[in-house]
Amino acid sequence: MKNGTPHVKRCFFGCNSAEGFRTFFDFLPRLDNARIIIVKGGPGTGKSTFIGSVGKAFADQGYDLEYQHCSLDPQSYDAVVIPDIRAVVVAATGHHVFDPRNPGAVDEILNLGEYWDADAIRPNRREIIAINEASDRKFHKVYRLLKAARLLLGNVEEVYVERRDPREMDRVVKGIVTFLPEAGSSGEYGAARHAFISSITPSGEIHNVTTVLRPDTQVVALRGEPGSGRSLVLEKVGEEARLRGLDVEFYHRPLDPGLLDHLYLPRPDLLVTTQPEALSEVQPQAVFDLGDHNVGDHGARNADLIADKARYGEMLVEVVAVLADAKATHEQLERYYVPNMDFDRVDKRLRHTVEELLRHAAAA
Repeated sequence: MKNGTPHVKRCFFGCNSAEGFRTFFDFLPRLDNARIIIVKGGPGTGKSTFIGSVGKAFADQGYDLEYQHCSLDPQSYDAVVIPDIRAVVVAATGHHVFDPRNPGAVDEILNLGEYWDADAIRPNRREIIAINEASDRKFHKVYRLLKAARLLLGNVEEVYVERRDPREMDRVVKGIVTFLPEAGSSGEYGAARHAFISSITPSGEIHNVTTVLRPDTQVVALRGEPGSGRSLVLEKVGEEARLRGLDVEFYHRPLDPGLLDHLYLPRPDLLVTTQPEALSEVQPQAVFDLGDHNVGDHGARNADLIADKARYGEMLVEVVAVLADAKATHEQLERYYVPNMDFDRVDKRLRHTVEELLRHAAAA
């Protein structure tokens, strides 16, 4: 049993992006002596409650946690990670289906479908299929809108890419690197972990980067316009950190997962962020700025940028509305599963899982 108040980080298992639904399936920097339990089951079968209950059991023991929330329902859990014992319990259904990568050695499947009454569910197959098809259509609309929004933002980026100064970017990289410790003597290459800590949801854009922060976390802010090179700077800083043997958590941008919003280094407890405004009252130790925030005397170009940014914002508002509609549609499925689940047996399986993980923790 650990002592003290646990630190709880909140991420997203995956997110809705211009590329469709994206997730990294990346829970731990290293998998040696890890345990990953993959929970299968339909909507309303208790996956989120199961995951939350496992997390609470370990929080009560004083363990730090990382909850990964659902982008369609930010109040629900898709995964809980217990870093100190390298254990994960994750839901893998719907549009984030995945199978064990190391079955038996690391991963195992826990099927909540064993605890439903299939004979009672099957007569509703027409309704279930129709709801799933309607839900899929709405998600496809979301992805088309996000792709259009991303293209609009590309108009803004193009202007600032033209103005990008590689020498200025190099100066900023070198400035941020001064916050890193020197390379250790082991010669090891640091591990990389990729995840989302923000998402576009039916409740709007949600940013959980504040949950990374601990009392002594150093914060470095990186300012710049779209296309000014912020993501490239983060990539370079992350690579230098890994060369020094430091593990790096790369937090990707929801709209475009190919870009980065934040870096976090557990050692030396350093956050480099492109969104200091999301940290509210936190004062960064340093702020680096990637150049001018306007386009000079080009009045027509400035007007175009303002118009594109406005249309981009309007499009995200529409995305949120369609996501809310998709969520309401998807939730209709629960009426066919909840009444036909044996939740007493699910609770029994939950207790067994917690006991298994506690034995794993003791061995770890």
